[in-house]
Amino acid sequence: MDIFTVPDPSDSGMGYAYIIMIFVFIAASFTVYKLKKSAQKNKKQEVPKAYEMYEAEDKKQ
Repeated sequence: MDIFTVPDPSDSGMGYAYIIMIFVFIAASFTVYKLKKSAQKNKKQEVPKAYEMYEAEDKKQ
């Protein structure tokens, strides 16, 4: 079984097959765009947290 099957031009339902293929490719393109955008957004937000040194124990003595 092929992953992508191109419809036969002599088939009567050829137009529907091409319309469905167009919608599938549009959905795949939209999904890839959203995944790239979210990955880029997460990359920008990845800032290491800065913690202050806490030395209250040494100052009390």
